[in-house]
Amino acid sequence: MKKKKSISAVFVFLIVLLLAILFFMPFFLVIINSLKESQEFVANPFSWPVKVKWSNYANAFQTMNFSHAFLNSLIICVIATAFSAVLSAMNAYVLSRKKWKINKIIFMLLVAAMVIPFQVIMIPLVKIYGSWFGLTNNILLVTLLHIGLNIPFPTFLYCGFVGGIPEELDEAAVIDGASSERTFFKIIFPLLKPITITCVVFTALSIWNDYILASTFLSLKEVKTLPLMTYAFLTTHSADYSPMMAGLVLTMLPVLILYLVGQRYIIEGIVAGSVKG
Repeated sequence: MKKKKSISAVFVFLIVLLLAILFFMPFFLVIINSLKESQEFVANPFSWPVKVKWSNYANAFQTMNFSHAFLNSLIICVIATAFSAVLSAMNAYVLSRKKWKINKIIFMLLVAAMVIPFQVIMIPLVKIYGSWFGLTNNILLVTLLHIGLNIPFPTFLYCGFVGGIPEELDEAAVIDGASSERTFFKIIFPLLKPITITCVVFTALSIWNDYILASTFLSLKEVKTLPLMTYAFLTTHSADYSPMMAGLVLTMLPVLILYLVGQRYIIEGIVAGSVKG
């Protein structure tokens, strides 16, 4: 029996190892190709660099106008993520605590919104905000759209967590004279820290890596985000692939660091939410 278990454990380990290698391979290829000449990349993208070319990163930094594009991405990501987390937590609190009949309808609409691809609503948004209001190349508009688009999923996660917090805490706060707003921000919201970190990381990753929404509304170089600026290496007849790979590495680093810092909280938040729900 023990021998069968050990064989099963080895088999599972090998499967997980294979999946990890397959998952890491694209990142590995991007890194090694960012250190080559573009001709080497075209000749064989799977080979080691003949000579390491660190200047690709300096080239990428300059071509992408990295500092400015980074600032644009950071502004959109930080503001949209913060508002999305707070508004989603407030939504979940009302949906979980108030026994209104309309709450079930609102919750189902939020769940339905999670499965609607952005491509379905992209053209109406462009028509309304681009043609009618002329709000293209507006970072504030893109930020507001990200806030709206990133409320359904965090609300869904928060609802499972809020449902596990005893309502006696709310009742005790009311007896002490606290308003609903004070009860939420002083008592309930601090208890949502694990799921809040989970939602923040997921939302930040989604917004930072966004290309479709940003490319739909941002066309001027001054307002472009990092994912959009990676296309600065493409011309009509050619592409500078190795500096582009270096630009992709620079673009990935901030979200990779964020994920590595928050991965423990992501797992804790999801597990805690499922248990409490």
